[in-house]
Amino acid sequence: MYNGVFPIFKEKGMTSHDVVYKMRKILHMKKVGHTGTLDPEVTGVLPVVVGEGTKLSEFMQTRDKSYSAEVTLGISTETEDAHGEIIEESNPGPIPDELIDRTINSFKGSYRQQVPLYSSVKVDGRKLYEYARKNQPVDRPVKTVFIKDIVRTSDIIRTDDRITFKIDVTCSKGTYIRTLAVDIGRSLGAPAHMSDLMRTGSCGFGIEDTVRLDELAQLPEEGKKECLKPVREIVKSENLLEISDAELLFKVKNGQKLIKSDIIEMVNDKNKYIVFLDEGVPIGMYHQHPSKENELKPYRMFNRL
Repeated sequence: MYNGVFPIFKEKGMTSHDVVYKMRKILHMKKVGHTGTLDPEVTGVLPVVVGEGTKLSEFMQTRDKSYSAEVTLGISTETEDAHGEIIEESNPGPIPDELIDRTINSFKGSYRQQVPLYSSVKVDGRKLYEYARKNQPVDRPVKTVFIKDIVRTSDIIRTDDRITFKIDVTCSKGTYIRTLAVDIGRSLGAPAHMSDLMRTGSCGFGIEDTVRLDELAQLPEEGKKECLKPVREIVKSENLLEISDAELLFKVKNGQKLIKSDIIEMVNDKNKYIVFLDEGVPIGMYHQHPSKENELKPYRMFNRL
């Protein structure tokens, strides 16, 4: 039985569901999930949660994600990436390098982004791509996303009717990089699409932390365990509190609510979760009760790991 996260390097041609299916076969266990869908043609970091680690999927997805993307000016597509039907072609003209860099940098911070038509976001109980496939009109939601960092990482390649360059992006959950590419092009007055994408970081894991499915499948059990990031490592940025009091240990093990004033002075950061440990092992993760100021309530409880 494995409990924690396997940071997997997803290769092209696989859906995130394919990865989960293969992981169940490799590990011989059913309790397997992932922490954020990657499109089949996108490569990169896909954290796969297993066992007790599945309880932290929602928590992990609040963390920033990082991408390396290629932007192509001069052509736009229905899906905003390189795999959709072309809907516009236009020579972008001689856009200066300095203007491209200023435009890229202007997206740093919060900006309003319209959800792409080909996405699984639901409107009136139906996914947007279902409207798209039936050519039915729909009002797409606009939401605020946050670009923590964005920078051009390649030379600007110019052909007769195309301009191509690469960017690295660190952003909040829910940001669509293909839409960002389109918006960069729009700001430059040119049709654009995302022509390539790799997710380089997710949920605190980078490319250097990942293992490929075929490599993992060939490892013995001990080798697989070395690739596993345990639950304690996932929550190490929170308030870790070893329990020495028998009464408190009983309450936490049974998922009882706790009096906040008895605990809060023992933690370093009052805005983070409190993770209670028993002999170094996480047994319960608590947060502020939503309606009772002086109470803490369980967020996630862990079976003995």
